Amino acid sequence: MTIAQAVQPLQANPETTELPDIQDIIPPEALTNYWLIILSSLGGLVFLGGLIWLMIYFFRKDRDRSAQIPAGRVALQKLDELEKQVTALSANVFSLEVSDILKDYLQDRFHDSFRYETSEEFINRMSTNPTNPLSQSLQASLSNFVGLCDELKFALPSHADSNKLPLLEEARRIIREPAIAIANAEPALS
Repeated sequence: MTIAQAVQPLQANPETTELPDIQDIIPPEALTNYWLIILSSLGGLVFLGGLIWLMIYFFRKDRDRSAQIPAGRVALQKLDELEKQVTALSANVFSLEVSDILKDYLQDRFHDSFRYETSEEFINRMSTNPTNPLSQSLQASLSNFVGLCDELKFALPSHADSNKLPLLEEARRIIREPAIAIANAEPALS
């Protein structure tokens, strides 16, 4: 069949003959909406920034909360933990631990370098310093504590194990006393 023969039936009756649908080879694509992409990206960035800000906020809040724990409470907790080991530790090691806890407490509480002084230097400085923040009764308690502690650390008497708990109680009393003395002295400073 020739082309003329195939076209002839179409030309004979053009009204009754349907033409086949013409279809595109590639369907049309929707136009890209750049504003939608930009707004979605900005929204995601704002959400991500808010999430990061919340994480930083809560981490700082936890850090600030832990920094607000009073030095006395921390020292008392350490002494309570040390009391559980009273029978396992020798008198020398026990007195060193109690002494270190008390020195750390005094350094944190009064911002002074008590930790790096010998017992004698500490007592002499406390008794001769006119701007000393410690009360007379506290100074006497510290002097008693230092004497007992040095006796346990260096002399190792036969009754050293029986002096562990009194040393611990003396340290607790020292930690509790300044809070009361300073609280009573603060209104006079204001």
